Amino acid sequence: MKNSKYSTSDVKKQCENKLDIEFRSGGEFNGWFWLDNMKVARITVPKGRKPIPPKTYKSMATQLKISIEDFDDLLECPLTKDKYEKKLRALNQQ
Repeated sequence: MKNSKYSTSDVKKQCENKLDIEFRSGGEFNGWFWLDNMKVARITVPKGRKPIPPKTYKSMATQLKISIEDFDDLLECPLTKDKYEKKLRALNQQ
């Protein structure tokens, strides 16, 4: 888990750039990941540029329906949008 390496703004930026998630603003940033014209994963990112507590980091990974290791990869760049979509499709077929 590499939560200490990233801030909340890093997570939001990667989700926007790599997964095409559009966030709406409120008390926190909330955004949906769309797959085949359906909302399949919702992520909540706290506002600000603060470090991410381990529990929140794990929660964000769970919200995206991926493991913490995959979430690390998403933020570091090895996990692409195509690979993420394949993981979600595999989950839906189980």
